[in-house]
Order: sequence, then structure tokens, then C-alpha cells
Amino acid sequence: MPSVYVPEDQPDQPIEPTTDAETSTPLVFPPLTHQRLENCSFSSWYPTFRSLTIKSKIIPLSEDFVSYLNADKVFIPGQSGISLALSDDDDSDDDDQISDMEKFKALQEATHRQAQESDSDSDADEDEDEEAALPYFPELEDEIAQTIAEFGGEVFPKLNWSSPRDASWIATTNTLKCHNAADIFLLLKSSDFIAHDLAHAYEDCSDEAGEAGSGIRSRPENVVLILRKWFDLAPSMEFRCFVRDNKLIGISQRDMTFYDFLKDIREELEEKIVDFFEERIQGKFTDSDYTFDVYITRNRERIYLIDFNPFAQKTDSLLYQWEELLTSPEQLPLRLLPSEEAGRHMQQPFAFNRYPSDVTDLSNGQTVAEFAEAFYKKVQASAV
Repeated sequence: MPSVYVPEDQPDQPIEPTTDAETSTPLVFPPLTHQRLENCSFSSWYPTFRSLTIKSKIIPLSEDFVSYLNADKVFIPGQSGISLALSDDDDSDDDDQISDMEKFKALQEATHRQAQESDSDSDADEDEDEEAALPYFPELEDEIAQTIAEFGGEVFPKLNWSSPRDASWIATTNTLKCHNAADIFLLLKSSDFIAHDLAHAYEDCSDEAGEAGSGIRSRPENVVLILRKWFDLAPSMEFRCFVRDNKLIGISQRDMTFYDFLKDIREELEEKIVDFFEERIQGKFTDSDYTFDVYITRNRERIYLIDFNPFAQKTDSLLYQWEELLTSPEQLPLRLLPSEEAGRHMQQPFAFNRYPSDVTDLSNGQTVAEFAEAFYKKVQASAV
């Protein structure tokens, strides 16, 4: 991401974003090996740092479920039929009691039924085979339900490395908060980040997998679902820390929004994060070069470890340029967005991952129900 950081003592200078690609010095990163990437997977670091992070549960996933995630169709296993029927009478009293989301779900179900009927008309035998192969994962759903209950009724999901945060737009809350297995499956199926974990996680690795040198691995040998207890994080208090040769070299604000109050507590935040690193992280993580994300509670009394990532170009350097992080002989000052103007220059997160083009074209500021109806009509028209 381009750096738009402007030192506070130079507020009048124009913001001219530059990228690492524009620097004259070639960037030399520590080799990104299969093992270094594995070290950043959740199940690798969680046992060591369990007491520092959010309460979590690791659930191994079967190959059948991984195949379901990789399949094109977005059918949610275990979903019950929706009995709600939309009335053609706009003046119906009952319609006032139906939420937009219930209407949206009903239209989804109607679209699904139409697709099944179309398949049946074209090839009955093929439809029977497809029905027999519909995904069904009762044991996984039961384990998810038990974990959600244990965690107070709300969780957020991720796989080995990534969470489906690019797919939050599809959730009714626009967050990763999940109350049941269907919520989780929909997020996982809709996320490009999850698809990357399952098919391209190792593509930037410089070594070959295994002692036999079997080449670049395409996906992890064991895919796991991680359910983490949900609590509302204040985005302003999330920070990314960069470690080179086991030394903390930089701390950056994580959310690319300007928060005016942060400048007043900058020194306190930096001191707390440095102490946390030196007392709880330094020398305990497997690698000497890595990044880690932390969250500081609103009362600033506790720091949570959120995640680890490789010290590699594939990791977002946020308000730094990688050249600084690779070459600085000492720790760089904590970086915060200096102004609202700087925040407006930052690329919106997941801007290219959010909505399919059809969704964008059809939405045009409509309510959920209005959009769903327009989408349903388009599906009907395409089936004619």
C-alpha cells in the first residue's frame, strides 16, 4: 500500500504517495519458506501464546468440507426451508411485520428453488445425482454450535491464516459476528481470502515443501476452522508491530482512519506495546523476523495479541514503506495517520473484494429487500 505518512513537523507539505516499487534500492526480505509461513498459522502459535490472546477453539476440517468450500455453488449445509412466502399484495398487513432481511432470505430460497427446478427440467437424472451429493456436515455443525454456546453465543471465524473479513459485506451486521454454523459457512464461502488460504497460501514461498523437495505446496496439509470469542473491538486501538532480527523495528496504526485522540496518548501507547513485546513476545515466537497485531482495550489496561504474519512483502506495511523497515538501524517512531486528509488518500480495505459487479450494478442505493427483488428478477429473466 502506498505510504501517505507525513511527519507532524512538516504539516504543510503536500501528500505524495510513494511505493516500495519506486525506491531505487532493491528490497531484500528474509526468505519466505514453507516453515516460516506455517509458523504464522494460528494452530502453530496459539498453544504458546494462549494466555495473551482471545479465547479460541481449533476445529479440524474434513476433506469433504474443504471440497465444499472450494466448490462454486453457495449452498449452506443444514439450512432449513424458509416457510415465509412473499405476498404480491403490497398492502398486506402481514407484510409490515416482515423484516427486509426475512424478505431477502425468502427471495434467496425462491431463487434456489427455481435453479433446482430448471436443472430438473433439463436433466432429471443429473438433478437426482446432485441432490444426493448436497453437502451435509452434522458433526461439524454440532461442534460449532457447542463452541458458540460456550463462547456466549457469538464468535468470529478464520482458517489457518486468514479471516473472511473481505466478505463481511454479505453478513446482516456487516461484521464477522456469527451466531450459528450457517453464518460461518456463508462468510467462508464468500471470501477471497479464504479461497487464497485453500489454494494459493504458499505461492510466494522460496523453498520446496518437505525433505523430499516436492515443490511449492498449494494448500495446507491440515485445514482448520478457528472460532474466536466475539467482542467489539475499537478499530482505533489496533496496531501492527514489525520485528526484524528479534527487535521491534516499527509500530503502525492498523485502521486507516484518522483518530484525533490518538496523538494525545501516543507515548503511552508506544510504551505499553514495547513493554508487551519485550516481556511477552520477544524470543518466544519461532522466527526472528515477523509481524504481529495487537489490540489495546479502551481503558488501556490490557493488551491482546491478535495474530502473527510473515515479515514479507505480502504483509501490509500500513503507514511504513518496506524500505524503512528493512534498513532502519533502530526502532522507528509509532506511526499514526496525521490528518483526515491523509486518511482520505488511503485505499479502502478490501475495495476490490467486496461486491460482485452484478451486485454493485443492481443495488443503486436500494434497501436489502428492494435489491433482493431486483436480483431475483434478473435471475428469472436470465433463465428464460
